[in-house]
This record gives sequence, structure tokens and C-alpha cells, in this order.
Amino acid sequence: MNQRIVLIHATPLAVEPINQAFAAQWPEAEISNLLDDSLSIDRRKVTLLNDRLYKRIDSLVNYAESIDAGAVLFTCSAFGEAIDASAASHELPVLKPNAAMFEAALAQGKNIVMLATFAPAVAGMEAEFKELVRQGYREATLKSIVVEGARDALEQGDAERHNQLLVQAAREHQEADAILLAHFSMAIAWEQVQAAVTCPVLSSPHAAVSKLKILMTN
Repeated sequence: MNQRIVLIHATPLAVEPINQAFAAQWPEAEISNLLDDSLSIDRRKVTLLNDRLYKRIDSLVNYAESIDAGAVLFTCSAFGEAIDASAASHELPVLKPNAAMFEAALAQGKNIVMLATFAPAVAGMEAEFKELVRQGYREATLKSIVVEGARDALEQGDAERHNQLLVQAAREHQEADAILLAHFSMAIAWEQVQAAVTCPVLSSPHAAVSKLKILMTN
């Protein structure tokens, strides 16, 4: 199978975490990066995804297909429904950012806590999680916490502050069966968050790479 994987980013903050995950877990994969950071800007302006955003997501998949992608992975969690719609009209695998992480979380237990830093993405991610539960993966609940100020800190280059805020939030949920770092950009805090709690901490990039490797090499 063609192992060119096209990563589609809506923020530059997601580029390094997912490329590092591929380098560590699957260095043989051929990676291409597409960045349209206006997507995040425009997503903040609307409550729900509109037709224009649906078309923009689909056009990016069409472009990835035109450069011979074997699979597409979106790294922004705020466009789930549009990604699903595009995936339904293409033969190549088109993956949402968090599907693999949610599947891994449901294997850990019923009490799942998700830390997020980009509020517009949360409702769609909660709906995606509930759909997996409905499909019979496992009975579970998802508690979402938006960690205020963390994304602003990261966008301003203060990764230390970003990570500290996530650690503080995680420590308040020691009862969880698993804690999820909702966005690819949050993966830089994974080691610190995992060290602060006793339950497993899952990040989207690592779970996504694991799923893609299985999907494309078997």
C-alpha cells in the first residue's frame, strides 16, 4: 500500500507534535504536511461548522488525493463532522484526529476526563466520543475541561506555562480511568502530565500514528 500520509493542519502548533510521533513510532512512513492556519481563525468565528468550512475541508482532501496520498490525517479536532463527510466521498482512509485516542481511552475504563485548550472543538469531540459508546465500544462517560489560558500561552511561545496549566488541571482528576489531551498541540505536555497523575494519559498524535501504522501495513 502507498505509505504517503498527508497531514492536514489548521494550526502550526500541531505540526511538530505529530511529526515527532511519526519519527518515534514509524520513521519509515512518508509524511507530507499541509497547513491552512486560516481554518482555526475562521472556526473561532462560528458556533457550528458551515457549508463553506465543509467545502474547504473536502478540497484539502481532494488535494491530498491529487498528490497520491495513501491516507489523510487531520490534526485539528474542531472539524469532525466535515471530515466525516469528506471521508464518505473518498476511497482512501481519511482520519479524524481523535478517533484512535478515544478508542484507546475506552479500553482503559469508564471514567474518562478530557483536557482541552480550544473550546470550539469540544462539542464535536464529545459527540464523537458518544457515538463510539453508542456503537458498543464500552459504556463510559466523558468529562471535558477547557483549560483556560493554556492555548494563549502556547501561541505566545510560553510552552512552560501551557504545560503547567495542564498539569494543574490533571491533578484535580486523579479519579479518572484515563486523562486525554484533546489536541495535537497539547502532546508537548504529555510527560509532565503523566508524571503528575497515576492514571494513563493519552495523546492524539501517538494514538493516531499507532492506528495508521496498523491500518497501512497490514
